[in-house]
Amino acid sequence: MTQKKKPSSPATGIGADTPCNNTETTYSLQDKIKIVELVEVVVHAGKETTQAAGGRKQYINLDASSDPGTPHPEFGRIIRLKARVEWATANVKSLSGQTVYWYSEPGGSNCAKLTGGVKEGFGSGGGAKTSTASTDEKGWTSTVQFYLSRYGGDTFMVAATEDAACKGGLKTGTYEVWRKFWYQVTRASSHTVPAPEKSVAAYKKVYAEMLAAAEVEFAQKDAPAGTFYPGWMVAQGGPDASESVIGGHNWESFCKKFKEEKDKPVKGHLIICQHQWDPAGASALLTVVLNKKKSDELTFNLGGAWNAGIVKPALSGKLVSAGVWSGDGKTGALSDADILIEKGRSALNVVKVLLPAGTPDPTKTPVTVKLKLNYGKFYAGESNKHHMLIVYNGAEKNFNQMVAHEFGHGFGQTPRKGAQPSPLPQHPKQYDNEHGGVGSHCSTDATLVTDPNYPKKRYQNGTCIMFHQVNPSGCKQEFCATCEPYLRLQDFSSLA
Repeated sequence: MTQKKKPSSPATGIGADTPCNNTETTYSLQDKIKIVELVEVVVHAGKETTQAAGGRKQYINLDASSDPGTPHPEFGRIIRLKARVEWATANVKSLSGQTVYWYSEPGGSNCAKLTGGVKEGFGSGGGAKTSTASTDEKGWTSTVQFYLSRYGGDTFMVAATEDAACKGGLKTGTYEVWRKFWYQVTRASSHTVPAPEKSVAAYKKVYAEMLAAAEVEFAQKDAPAGTFYPGWMVAQGGPDASESVIGGHNWESFCKKFKEEKDKPVKGHLIICQHQWDPAGASALLTVVLNKKKSDELTFNLGGAWNAGIVKPALSGKLVSAGVWSGDGKTGALSDADILIEKGRSALNVVKVLLPAGTPDPTKTPVTVKLKLNYGKFYAGESNKHHMLIVYNGAEKNFNQMVAHEFGHGFGQTPRKGAQPSPLPQHPKQYDNEHGGVGSHCSTDATLVTDPNYPKKRYQNGTCIMFHQVNPSGCKQEFCATCEPYLRLQDFSSLA
């Protein structure tokens, strides 16, 4: 049998960059090899083992060393593979130095659009489309490294073949690009909180797995001052029962309840409360003339904010910022003890004053009161790195939107100009504080309006999770189609 001249052996070794070609090469049967085995290489504790290749999710944001006690080949972006060849017919020659060609078959929706280091490749991110490896005397190739793309949902199969045209051979199972992170719930033992199932579903859609870690509970007696108030004091029509209030005055105490876990390196801290209030400063000075010992309701100007109120004790500790009474030629100070907040008050910015002992009888001599009170503002949640303050007051849809939203901020959403993951363009729906909210958000389906209670234009009724306000009737409980690519390509290795 005749044969054409065998080409010189190409470069070999890990990540060798020699592309497959379409040169037709024929061999005699005695020289022809065949791929008989394809395995994944797992290195753990200095030992190398092999296993079946593919057929799994690959969590590319996690470091395989994050849990040193257990091998985690599903962690990391790099897949290590090798193949074994045999002679097609009996042959006494050594198998050493035979060439095996490697190529990949990508899937998913975005592979062709990726460029640079975020794209798949042999030897590195964005590396060669194909590779080669040389065999040892037993027919095993050197280990080849294949980097998956960084785009969530992309799928890949890697093949080893004896065909220089990169056809046929043995293929791995499918590798699908995913990310994984965990959440810890910290809550009052008296506060029952649902699992954030809609948030989990929202992240699953962008190929990120959101898993629960152990919960941490705290009792009312162990909480710092200013954590529990009667429900009616912090919400109109609220109950008599004490409800948890967390904000700028006690936030740091609850951040300390976060439990770091080496095997859960990307973990967010959901501090759940029934109300979020932050100290906001002192009210405008109120001057009023009283003609009875206990005043009627007094309404305070709290900066014109709709989300402001007065509680006792004040969030910052002292309720009266400035307070004096005068009448019948006498003056005196007013203290926190003289301020009454009663159940059923008409609004959160009203209180009553009970004149202290020593004041003149106001029914005979009018008494003038000048008073400034410290107040707070209430919100639906916020995030600070991996600590996220989330309000749950029975509205499960609002709760899920806030959980997904605050994790979104932790993962760099909505990216401002220049902060988007390459090669994606500037996010077309991104907006900042000038249109409402604090931080960077998404305006999908929102309407830009002029709000008489707001000095600038603002967006209303956005439907994306990354809209700046909770939108219980309109939010679709998922990242919008505009945001989705940014989530699927964003680095989930940490929480910003």
